[in-house]
Amino acid sequence: MGDNNIYGISLLGEFKDRNIEKEFLNYELKRNSKVIGSVVIIYGLVYLSFFVSDYFSLSNTQSFKFIFMVRLIFLAISFILYLAMKSVNNHANMVYLITAYELIAILAFLIIINQYETLTFLSFLSLIAINAAIFITPNKFINAQFVSLFLNTAFFIFPARHVYGIDTTVIIKVILYDIMIITYCDIGFCLNNFHKRKQYADSLELLRLSITDSLTGIFNRAKFNEELNKWIDYGNRYENDISLVFFDIDNFKRVNDIYGHMIGDKVIQDIVSSIQSKIRSTDIFARWGGEEFVILLPNTDNDQAAEMAERMRISIEKITCSESENITCSFGIATFRKNESAEAFMKRGDKLLYEAKKRGKNIVVFETEVLEEA
Repeated sequence: MGDNNIYGISLLGEFKDRNIEKEFLNYELKRNSKVIGSVVIIYGLVYLSFFVSDYFSLSNTQSFKFIFMVRLIFLAISFILYLAMKSVNNHANMVYLITAYELIAILAFLIIINQYETLTFLSFLSLIAINAAIFITPNKFINAQFVSLFLNTAFFIFPARHVYGIDTTVIIKVILYDIMIITYCDIGFCLNNFHKRKQYADSLELLRLSITDSLTGIFNRAKFNEELNKWIDYGNRYENDISLVFFDIDNFKRVNDIYGHMIGDKVIQDIVSSIQSKIRSTDIFARWGGEEFVILLPNTDNDQAAEMAERMRISIEKITCSESENITCSFGIATFRKNESAEAFMKRGDKLLYEAKKRGKNIVVFETEVLEEA
């Protein structure tokens, strides 16, 4: 549904566009932050619960006490991470906390198995369980790969002396099973990430379609009203200037009647393109209906809005369209009055546009000018 250039997904199941990937991570981790926090606590408690197995497996009391302390420290780290996640504003950064936590868990695991005289069945089972946990926990693919590689390499190197005495065939089987599990987890992780991002891209595209005009790509009337109410509330609170620019295409019915609706659509698109090059990224540009448009200019007073509208008018006047006659637009400008309703604000702007039509079209009319003439 979305544009592949914008929402393209790599073979690793991540958006190719870094900004969209960061937005997705922020959305996904924010949505799951409470669950992830709970899982972290569960991991810590499960890690601690294995002290029962340590108690029956270790004959050395000092080793047992040391391992129990390591497990307690890991539980404390789990609680710290749980609290840290609550204070994170940019949830995309949680991947670094998650990755660091997983590395700490692996180090704790390696320290614990190093206290045993030899690797046991439980050690191998723990290796598989930690691998699965790495790929179940939300994270970037490259981070999960790094953590998994670190775990599996360190498992057979760090406690290397404990491997001696174990049948070589058993070790080979463990390595092969481990590789199979990692491969399965990798495939599942990539597919899961791909489908999550595909759903996210589709939801963004549906949102875009619901707030934009299909012909021009600018905001539609509903989205403009939403933004207008937001800025009116902001203006009332902080007494910032807000201006409205209403404009429509002069003699547009004649263009449609003589040249056809396809040419009329092209004229609209050319005008929108021209206006977009003259406004700021903070300005709200919308198609109000038919050939009529409206622009909300935050932090802009009446004189500034009039200057901007005049530049727009001249820009439109210079548009050359070989299929039709020269095109012009008329403009009406209103500036927000404190505690004014959105309806009253819009009505004043529309009235000034009507005034521009009465005066002969292809001009900018604003309230200061009208008041002075009155």
